[in-house]
Amino acid sequence: MWQVDRTMVVLRNTVTDADGDKANLTFEVYSVGADGQPDKQVKIENNQYGVKVSPMVASGKPAEVTVDAKWLAPGKTYAFHTSAYDGTLYETDWSPWATFHIRDRVVDIKLPEPDKDAAAVGLDVYQEPQEAQREYDDPNAKSGRPASGENCSDAGDNKVLCAEVGEVGDLTKEQQASVENRLRSTRDASDLVKWCSDVSSGTDWFKRTEACMKKATPIYGRMYSKLPDGQTILVGTATFASVIQIKLDPQSTTFQQEWTLLPVDFVDFEGKSSEWGPLTVTPKFSCEPQCSTSGPIWRGFPTWTTTGTDLHPAVATFTHTASGTDTSDKSTVKMTWNWSIRTPDTTAELNQGEMGTSAPDLDVRCDKVADPAKPGCVFHKYKPTWVMNFKKTPAAVAHAWLIQSKLPNHPGSMTAGKPMKYLPKADKNQHNRDPQKNRDVICPSGWAAKNGHPDTTVVTDIAPNDTASCDEFAYAASYNSGGMPTSMDGLNEVASGDACVQSYATRVKQGEWHLYDDERIAGPTWKEVCGRSSMSSWINTTSMASFSGAFAAGGKYHLLDADEYWVKFPEFAHCDASKATVKCTVPKP
Repeated sequence: MWQVDRTMVVLRNTVTDADGDKANLTFEVYSVGADGQPDKQVKIENNQYGVKVSPMVASGKPAEVTVDAKWLAPGKTYAFHTSAYDGTLYETDWSPWATFHIRDRVVDIKLPEPDKDAAAVGLDVYQEPQEAQREYDDPNAKSGRPASGENCSDAGDNKVLCAEVGEVGDLTKEQQASVENRLRSTRDASDLVKWCSDVSSGTDWFKRTEACMKKATPIYGRMYSKLPDGQTILVGTATFASVIQIKLDPQSTTFQQEWTLLPVDFVDFEGKSSEWGPLTVTPKFSCEPQCSTSGPIWRGFPTWTTTGTDLHPAVATFTHTASGTDTSDKSTVKMTWNWSIRTPDTTAELNQGEMGTSAPDLDVRCDKVADPAKPGCVFHKYKPTWVMNFKKTPAAVAHAWLIQSKLPNHPGSMTAGKPMKYLPKADKNQHNRDPQKNRDVICPSGWAAKNGHPDTTVVTDIAPNDTASCDEFAYAASYNSGGMPTSMDGLNEVASGDACVQSYATRVKQGEWHLYDDERIAGPTWKEVCGRSSMSSWINTTSMASFSGAFAAGGKYHLLDADEYWVKFPEFAHCDASKATVKCTVPKP
């Protein structure tokens, strides 16, 4: 049995004429029954006999016909035979049967009807906290410390007071539990970042416009007494929980941050509570360049006795204004976080306890590129998450999910660590590349009408003038697009959309749609780097209609040239793209 990789089949047999005359062949096709024998004729041409006739060829040469894809079905077995005609006489017997099997579909995603009235996707729900890194100076680069990692100053009366940022692992389980409980118990409506108490300590977390920084938990203040021989002994240790919260404004270049201090315990050299303080903690937060700082404004006074009876929280609020966008389209602000601890007897300015700088992930980018009328600030190293509207445009979402999940380059996949890179319009990207040029490579003008699958369904019930359209993934407005040249930092350049996985969206009956691979051609190898799908123009264009205004825009997530973001498909979480045949029903039954 012949194995055929498409429904557009070429049938061939050799002409044998006893007189050596030229002849043609009539090809007749039957379906094959369960017993393996031909059972019913299948029409392969629009004529009264349903057969197809080849051109005349010389005796001993092969004659062939091409059967259009619309006549045969994927996953089916057929048989054909031929009969010759030399222009005078018809062959009285048919040739022996030859059987062939057409490959089955490798993509079959069952989908619901598009809902033109579906509500917009609430994108903020999908912006999950991501881990951030900040830089610290080398603690061993400074001298005069009784212990590595401490910054110390003379506190008078032969005493030395030191400041240190610790690690969560330094705390006992009881202290860790106390820190978490104390942080949660102090959450109130005035918190800058509402989700901050829900994430774990020991890590800095951020979103596009918010940060909850718990890396500097705990922090310590330690008092030492200097002996006549120059040695020091520990007098007492103060342990604080420390959290920095930052709230940026995508529609303003003024932003705020809060530093929360919660005493965990005060312990003297005997492991007890006694008065070896009081202690006052002072934050020294700053931003640069072209950035001003006002504050702090305190909620709760930042001074504590060390008797263990005073564990009140104190919160310092700073307001920063970045002015770089007054003279340029964008500017980057670096923040520095220092603090000091002192007693009333301190005789000299203390060295600062160092909590690092905002590099590399927490630098603030302010810009008016996306919208000159709406300058605003974001954490540009945070990768926001774009979610397409499945209820409104299920076929377009299914196509994007298929290509992201199945192809080895996984464009936009958070799981695979392959972000999408944004390509804005030509005058706002470094290569002056119009995203339409990317689209022209994958989806040339008129491709859907000329080459798209004939079973592509349009939604004239929604859009009366709807036509078939070409949908591509990765998006044309991205460096991941197959149309983006490698010379312009393109990640997946191809010569044309013919190199992509080919599919189409069709309504098989009212209420039931399917995304299929194009069975007219060979199935995908799954080594491709792009996808091209024939589908309704309304579905195609509507699927990305809100991207610019609700996601990339100034006033929202401020995506600029080459900014990275994720693409997520929550409705497809139950689907398995690892199998040879991708078959799924969405939503999950």
